[in-house]
Amino acid sequence: MNRNVLLLASVTIGLLFGGCQSYPLVRTSVDPLSIPDQPYDVTVYQGYTSSMYAVLFDIPDDGVEMVVQETRYARRMAADSPRGYIDEFNERIKHYSTIKISDEDGTVRGYLVASYVLKYWIKPTDGRIVVGIKKDPAYYRTPV
Repeated sequence: MNRNVLLLASVTIGLLFGGCQSYPLVRTSVDPLSIPDQPYDVTVYQGYTSSMYAVLFDIPDDGVEMVVQETRYARRMAADSPRGYIDEFNERIKHYSTIKISDEDGTVRGYLVASYVLKYWIKPTDGRIVVGIKKDPAYYRTPV
C-alpha cells in the first residue's frame, strides 16, 4: 500500500512540475538587429522598475502561440515590428540579452529580448510556448 501511494505521489509530482512537453526547444543568443523586421505579436513585460523590461516577439500564424505567463506586469500589444522596441532597449536598458526560440528542427518560433535583471524560463506545452519572467534575485543580492 505505501509503495503504491509513493509511486502515485511521485508520478503526480512529476506531471505537475515536469508537465507534458510536446517538443524540445532550442534557445540561441543572437544580435538584436538580426531579428527580421516584420510584424510580430508582441507582449511586453514591464516590472516595477524601469530596468525590469522584456519583450516577446511571437511569429504570427505559425501554428504555435507564444505567451508570457499571466502576471500584472505583462500585457499583449498590437502586432508590431521589433525596431522601436530594440531602440528603446538600447536607449534605456543598455544591458540585455536577445534569445531566438526555435524548434529542434530549426523552425524559429519567436524572440525574447530581456533585461539582465530579469530571469526567465521557456516551456512548451500542448501547442503553445509559455515564457515566465521575474526579477533575478541574484542580481539584487547585496554582499554580506
